Amino acid sequence: MYKLGVYFGRFLPPHRGHLYQIIEASTQCEKLVVVISDNATQTHELCQAAGLPTITYQLRKQWISQQVQDMEHIQVRVLDETDIPAPPEGWPLWSERMKAVVAEHIDAFFMGDGEEQAILAQYFPDAVVELFDPARTRYPISATDIRNNILGNWHYILGSARPFFAKKVLIAGTESCGKTTLTKCLAKLYNTSWSEEVGRYYARDYLGNDETIFTDTDFFRIAHLQYEQDYQALRTANKVCFFDTDATYTDYFSEIYLGHRNPLVEAYIDHTKYDLMLYLLPDVKWVADGQRLNGEKERRMALSDRLLNMYHYHGFGDKLVVINGDYTQRLSKAIALVDRLVSGVIT
Repeated sequence: MYKLGVYFGRFLPPHRGHLYQIIEASTQCEKLVVVISDNATQTHELCQAAGLPTITYQLRKQWISQQVQDMEHIQVRVLDETDIPAPPEGWPLWSERMKAVVAEHIDAFFMGDGEEQAILAQYFPDAVVELFDPARTRYPISATDIRNNILGNWHYILGSARPFFAKKVLIAGTESCGKTTLTKCLAKLYNTSWSEEVGRYYARDYLGNDETIFTDTDFFRIAHLQYEQDYQALRTANKVCFFDTDATYTDYFSEIYLGHRNPLVEAYIDHTKYDLMLYLLPDVKWVADGQRLNGEKERRMALSDRLLNMYHYHGFGDKLVVINGDYTQRLSKAIALVDRLVSGVIT
């Protein structure tokens, strides 16, 4: 049993193979330090080449830490390689940086391959190098494979990292356009999670069902509650997650009820959060459910145009697809678009 061991890598992204090796290494030492090596420039370039947002070291540390948070003898630290020259010139500085990050005496390095074994022996002569499963027999995957085919390798991605990689589909539109039903249907068809519209029942739950007493604070709370619910839905997403409305819709209702938009709500509006947006036109039959207003045809279309313009104003245009027709047509169009998204046609 070693007193202190180190397991290092880029973890771009961390996957089940990494986790397996972390857990196995942790059984062989009293304390295991997982060191995330990060070169900010290379990280950005690698992610960009794979068509991904930059997977920062903060995200990687968060994901690994979440996976081992109940294993107190495992710690996660970061080694900044951004200013370190490429090997072999950079090995002396890298070794100094490793010794600064792990100031304790290192008894063993745990590795999945032996490429750096000679280097570690040179700069850490007192440390043993332990190799395990270099052929990746249990989890035959690499971070490069995952970056190049995220959804195809979904089962290898750590659960804590999946919200980042899940495709996100926003369903939007004004009252009684079928977005809630469509959201649920799509989520069930794709065997995944969805986030419901929080504001729909806010007046009932918090205002005694009196919609005449809305305040700016109420709309801010709706936006925040929606944000938190969206996050919870993402945590259980299976490759794709569906969202029944967003903060733009909350701000739209702020304008209707209070006569002005809400800067606190607008802070939650983020068009970059979504990969695809389906905007439903109100050309289906109005369904009165006691929670809806504005059922006249001309009023419905005018309000729809108003909301659609808000989405364009906030930058959703490049991922926005307008859908109309009866319920069957809407479902068919939506499925075709989502199929294209998860197959990588839409990015």
